[in-house]
Amino acid sequence: MNKMPIPEIYVHNDIEENLNKLGWKELEGYEGEAFSNYIIKPILEEQLKIINDHIGEYKDEFIEKAINKLINEPKPEEILDYIKNGILITLDKGRKGQVSNRVKLIDYKNIEKNIFNYAHELKFKGNDNIIPDFTLFINGIPIIIIEAKREFSEKETYEEAINQINRYEREAPKLFNYVQFAIVYGDEKLYIPTYPNEEKEDRFKKPYKWKNEKKEEDIWDLLKRERVLDTIKNFIFFSKDRAGRKTKIIPRYMQYWAVKKAYERITNYLNNKDYKNRGLVWHWQGSGKTFEILYLAELFYNEFKNKDPIVFIMVDRRELETQFNDDIIALQNANFKDCFKKINSVEELKGVLEDIKESENNPNISEKGVYLVMMHKFDKNKLKDFIESFGSIDKKEILILRDEAHRTESGKFATLRNKILKNAIAIGFTGTPVHKKDMSTFKEYAYPQEGEFYLDRFFIEESIKEGFTLPLIWRVVKPEDIKDISEEEIKNIIEKLFVDEEDADKIVVSKKEIAEKIKLSDLLKSESSIKEASKYIAEHILEDTENFKFKAMVVAQDRKSCILFKKYLDEYLKEKIKNYNENWTQVVITYIHNDDVEIENYKKEIEKKYGKNVDELNKKWTEDFINKENPKILIVNKKLLTGFDAPILKTIYIHQFLKDYLLLQASARANRPAKNKKYGLIVDLTGILIENYKKAIENYNLYRDEAINKDILNNLFVETSKIWESFLTKLNEFKELFKLIVGIEFDDFIVNLKKQKNSKEFKKIISKIILSDKFDYFYAKLRELIQLFEAVGAYGEKLNYYETYEWLKIISAGINKQMRPKSYKIPYNQIKKEVIKYLEFDTYADIASTSINPQLLENLKNKDEINVIVADMIYYALDTLQNKKEPIYRMIYDRINELKNAYISKTKKNEYVINELINCLNALKTYEEEEKTLSKSEKAIKNMLFYLKNVENCNIKKLPLTEKTLKNLEDKKLIKPSDFDKIKKFLFVDLKNAIKETEKRRKVSNKIVEEIIKPIFI
Repeated sequence: MNKMPIPEIYVHNDIEENLNKLGWKELEGYEGEAFSNYIIKPILEEQLKIINDHIGEYKDEFIEKAINKLINEPKPEEILDYIKNGILITLDKGRKGQVSNRVKLIDYKNIEKNIFNYAHELKFKGNDNIIPDFTLFINGIPIIIIEAKREFSEKETYEEAINQINRYEREAPKLFNYVQFAIVYGDEKLYIPTYPNEEKEDRFKKPYKWKNEKKEEDIWDLLKRERVLDTIKNFIFFSKDRAGRKTKIIPRYMQYWAVKKAYERITNYLNNKDYKNRGLVWHWQGSGKTFEILYLAELFYNEFKNKDPIVFIMVDRRELETQFNDDIIALQNANFKDCFKKINSVEELKGVLEDIKESENNPNISEKGVYLVMMHKFDKNKLKDFIESFGSIDKKEILILRDEAHRTESGKFATLRNKILKNAIAIGFTGTPVHKKDMSTFKEYAYPQEGEFYLDRFFIEESIKEGFTLPLIWRVVKPEDIKDISEEEIKNIIEKLFVDEEDADKIVVSKKEIAEKIKLSDLLKSESSIKEASKYIAEHILEDTENFKFKAMVVAQDRKSCILFKKYLDEYLKEKIKNYNENWTQVVITYIHNDDVEIENYKKEIEKKYGKNVDELNKKWTEDFINKENPKILIVNKKLLTGFDAPILKTIYIHQFLKDYLLLQASARANRPAKNKKYGLIVDLTGILIENYKKAIENYNLYRDEAINKDILNNLFVETSKIWESFLTKLNEFKELFKLIVGIEFDDFIVNLKKQKNSKEFKKIISKIILSDKFDYFYAKLRELIQLFEAVGAYGEKLNYYETYEWLKIISAGINKQMRPKSYKIPYNQIKKEVIKYLEFDTYADIASTSINPQLLENLKNKDEINVIVADMIYYALDTLQNKKEPIYRMIYDRINELKNAYISKTKKNEYVINELINCLNALKTYEEEEKTLSKSEKAIKNMLFYLKNVENCNIKKLPLTEKTLKNLEDKKLIKPSDFDKIKKFLFVDLKNAIKETEKRRKVSNKIVEEIIKPIFI
């Protein structure tokens, strides 16, 4: 007989002790009784009298009917609704007519009015009587069961407990009409949703760990009385999964706490405790952002119902709109569904906005609702007349819930939305926030200038650790060789391509020049590359998908490549798999009007073959991939790389150059848990993506470190209102300067041009600006204004200045056009496309395999304390140098970038990084001070000599002819293209002794003029 280190009875004692501490009281007097009605009727009757003090006459009768309805209701969905909202009872009183009242079963506002009991080993009647270890009751209704097992055993005791709970659902299904979830208490402390299983289905229900607000594992926090009530009221729903099967939704801990933090932000704002009305929830793919949005919509709707709450769930893609709409339709027990509507047109949006505005001015109009709307319906052009008369909505009880908040948030749609809904609360949800010069998720949804980058964060490593997503294994694959083409072949290609061209003789291109122009993304469009990649996939797919127990996706470089992959996969899979048919692989891409002929022909072919249009086919194949046997392989370009949730997908073959957030999003398609799925597999057919993936994670982990965060907010984030104030000030200065140079008001200039549409008049004014002695100052002001406008993102005030912004850009383009007349350009793109057709790719072969697991992700983070000085220097320098074009600046910028990467990855010691940074910053400071005293020609000469020494290895001291020509150029008001041609000739002569090879000297001369001299002088 095996000895048990700790008998199970001690585990039971521990549970009882903790329940008592939390305010649950032991139920006495019912031991040994088999409950057939499952509820404790005497307690329920007594409690309903206490908590339903709003019912006066006929109270006992209302309560009796409510209890009978609760006992006899066969559907668990209806019972959950009763528990949440009470039971509406109508009594027929003859001549008095009908009397109605809602009988509450639980008082959610006054916790102490309820009774919380637990019973140890209470027997319940079923096909086979069951005895849960503990049953927890609220007001006599069984709400939770706890199944306890030994904490120390050679077996995984939590699995034994889960199996027992699953058996209870089959053998006493009626009990689980009432019981909302179960606690598993063994070697793991977990919880799972529960509901009747009369059909005795084989269910897969993932158990979850619960963590408290400090992210400490704590199952007892979930059993706090206030937490149980909150969870039942706002976070538990019945639904149907994508295959139409009944399922029960229950929150995971990170969903719950993110929603609670967002709700706290909402209540503080609406109760005038805080001015903040934005928040960012940064949660990784697979953490359940869709339901976080629906939970928050329900909580907001329930708690502010008497203030006519409005919720806008906003998305920016049709697929997401369809997904949300389907999920909401399938959702049960959500109160907000009573007033849910999908906005299908701009006209419908206008109507909703008008109704909200009217309700502001008329207390007799109650306007509340939850609306699903595409961002693109906030279209300035379509709403132009409407906006002018409509203005803005003042109401504060409006909640914007924005999915995929890293997209479409800095342009006109978001600006218009923010202008109309000026006092609304906006909560953004994303797994991959973006921070770029013209778009920052942090600036749009958080308060980085105050040190707040997000309300809640749950990133990759946490998601994998908790089992919400699976680890990814990366296999790196490359062609063994690429057979390129000769100079003679390139010459023949050009002759064939441009045989009828007038300027054919000007098209002289070397093999080296073409090689420099061809990027990885070009190579990935090569038919030879796609053919060999398809052969590789066909060789490995059975093993990679476990004989198609799971499915696969191929990500191609462009839409034409998708069609080629379909062609070659069909060919090679037929050879490898006997029963293969072409329905196993399907292409899911976007089709547009006037598509390329190959895409248009493919579209016609499949529409004829399947008798449906391509939109219907895309939808069908996407749904069938999740729910049916075929297709087994989806071939995509951009579609489905984000937001596509398919647990059946295990393997992704990536034949597209991806980086940053899009790479993280795409790879996350394979990480969804499924039964017997241990990991997701990413097959990198480009050979380089794994490094991009690691780099993206490193960059995101910067925002976890307090010291780095402090530096980022000090140096990279400026309050949007301050940028806007600067824009308005500088716009007024610009207008005064414009009038001084041109002689008319800037606004009159625009009005006249709009009326006359006279291009000659426009060119005349541009010439006047260029010839002015204030041109340099004018042009700098113009560029600064454009950059400031773009930097404020979706700031609502900018809406009225879009036309000004467009005219600023037109003036800038006009100046550039007039100063840089057209010259003959070699058609590299055409040549490149043709050359790629001739490249031959060798067989694809594995070169490496890397597992992205929690341990590696931990290593990618900055675990040690960061030196704030280092962070300050790095980000100050990079921000300062970002837009500088001169070689001296670029060399310093590149070096600091190297140091930043070394600093983040800890490949160099902090002391080394600090010393090198000091050297760089000293060089930067010296040049900045010197630059102030330099003329244009001196600045150009200094940068040329620097470039020649550090890039071309030419230690040349003087360029006399070039210098003389540049000095003459400074005195000219209008610089012609021929002036730059003259400089090229003189520079070519100056470099005679330094660069002996004629062709190389010509290229260096041309490059210096184009990349150094022109940017300084123009």
